[in-house]
Amino acid sequence: MSIRARKVPVKLRKLLVIDDDPKLLMSYRDLLSPYGFEVLTAPDGQEAIPIVERNPDILLIILDLAMPKMDGREWLRWFRGIRRDSPVILITAYKADPNEFDFKPSVILEKPFHVAELLDLVGLFCGLGTPAAPAHAT
Repeated sequence: MSIRARKVPVKLRKLLVIDDDPKLLMSYRDLLSPYGFEVLTAPDGQEAIPIVERNPDILLIILDLAMPKMDGREWLRWFRGIRRDSPVILITAYKADPNEFDFKPSVILEKPFHVAELLDLVGLFCGLGTPAAPAHAT
């Protein structure tokens, strides 16, 4: 008889990325998953609403401002009505005024940005450890 360690499932920290570019959604997932995040995604604000309602443990939102259907500003107004103080990283290719009422409290990251800038902000809001080493096949 051999004794084997039982694997305990790790509870992943949840982030929500809302962006209408499917390639960018995959990039965010590829970038942040190795750091122990479960990266939830939505292609617009309307589809993000039920995700937030089903996942009250989301730690951080990464939100594109320019999207069809429900844009980032409209979504953020809805979100601030239910979660006033949750951190949000706003992604925009346009100049945005950080003092605009709709945005507070949040951080604006203007495109193009370096991956390191995004990782610094995620680390600031959620803690960021060393990425997990890829598993090697034996």
